[in-house]
Amino acid sequence: MANKKKQVISIVSSFALTSAALLGCSSTPSASQTDKKPDAAGQQAAAPKPADGAAGAAKSGKLFDSPMTLKVMLPDGASQPIVADSPAIKEIFNKTNMKIELQPTPDTNYSEKLQTMLATNNIPDVVRIPKNNLLDASPMAKAGMFLAVTDYPDLTPNFKKVMDQNPEIKKLMVDGKLYGFPVMGKWKVRYGQLPLIREDIMKKLNLQAPTSFDELYQVLKKFKEAYPDTYPLTFRNGIANFLPYMAFTLGSGYPTYFDPDVEGGKYQYGPAHAADFKPVLAYLNKLYSEKLLDPDYAVNTQQTWQEKLSSGKSLFYYDNNTYALTFTKALQAKEPQAKFEQIRIMKNSKGQTRNYEYPKDWWHLYSISSKVKDPKAAIKFMDWMYSDEGVLATNLGIEGEHYKMEGGNPVVLDSVLKTYLDKKDPFHAMQSALGTGLLAFATYVDERPLVAISPPELDKWSKLMDQDKGYFQNPLDPPFTKEEMDKLKQLKTQVDTSVQQEMDKFIMGTRPLSEYDDYAKQLVSKGALDIEKIYNDANARLKK
Repeated sequence: MANKKKQVISIVSSFALTSAALLGCSSTPSASQTDKKPDAAGQQAAAPKPADGAAGAAKSGKLFDSPMTLKVMLPDGASQPIVADSPAIKEIFNKTNMKIELQPTPDTNYSEKLQTMLATNNIPDVVRIPKNNLLDASPMAKAGMFLAVTDYPDLTPNFKKVMDQNPEIKKLMVDGKLYGFPVMGKWKVRYGQLPLIREDIMKKLNLQAPTSFDELYQVLKKFKEAYPDTYPLTFRNGIANFLPYMAFTLGSGYPTYFDPDVEGGKYQYGPAHAADFKPVLAYLNKLYSEKLLDPDYAVNTQQTWQEKLSSGKSLFYYDNNTYALTFTKALQAKEPQAKFEQIRIMKNSKGQTRNYEYPKDWWHLYSISSKVKDPKAAIKFMDWMYSDEGVLATNLGIEGEHYKMEGGNPVVLDSVLKTYLDKKDPFHAMQSALGTGLLAFATYVDERPLVAISPPELDKWSKLMDQDKGYFQNPLDPPFTKEEMDKLKQLKTQVDTSVQQEMDKFIMGTRPLSEYDDYAKQLVSKGALDIEKIYNDANARLKK
């Protein structure tokens, strides 16, 4: 499972492009081609002739007549472990003659490993670049580390259709060129980072669902009184994960974000605006100091977070709502009445009701190394991933074995669903085993398998979102000039580093909130408002 790019570059996050820059494709159509030695510059001395002539049709009925190999590096997480020889990988080979050698890398240090590989110019054929790691990689793209997808229009008919339907992709370009294939949504469920609460406990304590954050505080206090050994609220993966969306719903944002409620829509550096951001910290500090917020929130991994919510150690969370299905299932093994239920988004201290929802697209990039032995074949294969055949193989597996077609639509077989329904997390267990979907190797994601294997609550919660008008899909950052990129890197090194070091101190109370006004002024002096200006100037150009 984005978003998570470059110069005329989108800076969604400061690491992304750097992480992504690595795809040196090692297409190896035949022994004779494989044995060719690269020249001194690391490039193929003479581009090998594609097995089927990459621009043409293969006589075999597959994408390529001769077997080829492509090494793909991608994150590997605990929720959906990568299976190297999954059915989807086998089906890709059956349809295309392209053997995919996955190089799964733990998602806990994925960005760091990518940066090391980039720095040493030791990159595999294809690399997935997380949305949040794009800015630093754009110089590498400009320097020629990756193939420019837009240099091969004749080989990318499927992707061209996707681009035409999604002009936002152009924000990922660097100097007018696109250096990777973005992860997009073909068929998407509506969901997001939302409030979910133990409904059974609310009923037991005769409490109503909170409609404001003040009411939430009172509910969490009642939870703590009734269950003193619990910490009612918990988060995962630290402030980098939860503060962007929590700050937004509480009336500000973190760190640089687009605020639709400021002057008709404007980029802000949230922590630099004390009047709006200080109340966010004050609310979290109040929860922390009264032991309503998990004291380990800053160090919880996804696994420890899941364990706490699945065991009753925590009773409320604000994050991906689909996880509640798994938590409820685990809880009901011991407490049949236990249940997490989604509630409507709550009013903040400004009287606003607003919340991010997940965008249709994730905006991670799969980039191809410029050292690939057969650039055209690599491009042609990645384009195939956006075709109907590619979408089915990478999202549903093998027809007749894992899904069937009904009325032109894929339907997951009952026999497949039954295999995984008793798992702790049926959807991700199924996706892991089949090698399908967002967290596997896919560029055009179809989430119908999620609906097929999920309880009816998923559809109910999606419809519940329709009742609130305050949902907002965070846009991609605007493209920046080289000068802006260089300046942003300098400024963000100064400002972001300080913010990352201080936020937990204010939340935990080791640094008093009485110092925050002065701290916000320090952020301004370090260049926070200059960051805002660069973003807003770039966004204004985009509108012209």
